[in-house]
Amino acid sequence: MELAKDNRCFVCGEENRNGLKLQILRDGDRGVMTKFIANDRYRGWSKYLHGGVVSLIFDELLGWNAVYLGYDAVTARMEVRYRRPIPLGSRVIFKGILEKEAKGVLEIKTTAYLEDGTLAAEGRGKMVIVNRKENEISP
Repeated sequence: MELAKDNRCFVCGEENRNGLKLQILRDGDRGVMTKFIANDRYRGWSKYLHGGVVSLIFDELLGWNAVYLGYDAVTARMEVRYRRPIPLGSRVIFKGILEKEAKGVLEIKTTAYLEDGTLAAEGRGKMVIVNRKENEISP
């Protein structure tokens, strides 16, 4: 199985006109991060960001973390714990960091913080490695 970035991904693809077009950047040697504005387009109930958008971005962080570590990997499991609602209009900082690598599995912790540093959500995911890339992708 080979996974190829084709710029049409809903979360990070520049060529997906309906996508989020998020830029996922390296954050240290074991992590990734991105910034997101919770605009009204992603509204859940009332005046808050839909929780599914948070989990969608967490899943993307899992994948990019694997890529930056030099792997093709797929999400095997992910869990999310919502700590605070994210008000529409908020700027949110999402982060993912490798906690453990063992037996072909990457264990990654994810977090979402409001601009004031309040933890809005956290998660954990397991990525199954399907291929080791010869050359690591640069940021």
